[in-house]
Amino acid sequence: MSHALASARIFAHRHDELPAFHAAYLVITVLCAALFSLGVFAALILAHMALDYVKYRDMHHFTMRKTIEGMIRESLFDVALLSIGLTFTVYFHSTMAIAMVSGFVRSEMTLARALGTVLPKFMILNNSLSIWLNVRNYLEHPHPRIGKAWTATERLAILTLITGMAAIVLAAPLLGTETSHIFSILGQEMTVWMR
Repeated sequence: MSHALASARIFAHRHDELPAFHAAYLVITVLCAALFSLGVFAALILAHMALDYVKYRDMHHFTMRKTIEGMIRESLFDVALLSIGLTFTVYFHSTMAIAMVSGFVRSEMTLARALGTVLPKFMILNNSLSIWLNVRNYLEHPHPRIGKAWTATERLAILTLITGMAAIVLAAPLLGTETSHIFSILGQEMTVWMR
């Protein structure tokens, strides 16, 4: 048993040096992004935010205002990516105007939806894994910009989030469908399960 444990420890310390590990990690991450619904990634973001609450409130003893700011800053990009994924899910859903378009355009819409949802899910999963695999280091270091002005990149993420949410709110009238249909699409996608 001690030999297996020693081998596992050696692998844990040297896995970054192995190209096969990086290839397997990339393939598994892409597969997970393709297979799981956006609800799984929303759950990852919520778990990340819960970890941030513990990090800032319990470990660093920040005020509630600074704790909330830290939680927002740490998860802002993932939430913006989630909003992009939800927007693509609604606008490129298979029930939206597919009957009116040819097979060639239908395949392009399917490809656009795949890129618009899988890429954000991949990035969210990659961000989450980097946090959870280095959780001790992550908990020790607060976000360096807490209490400072928002950066241009953070403002862009906020604008992306607002634009995505506005696009979802306006989806029913723009796509000529019922609001209940949009809620049905979002409900299907936000289930914490596989596609």
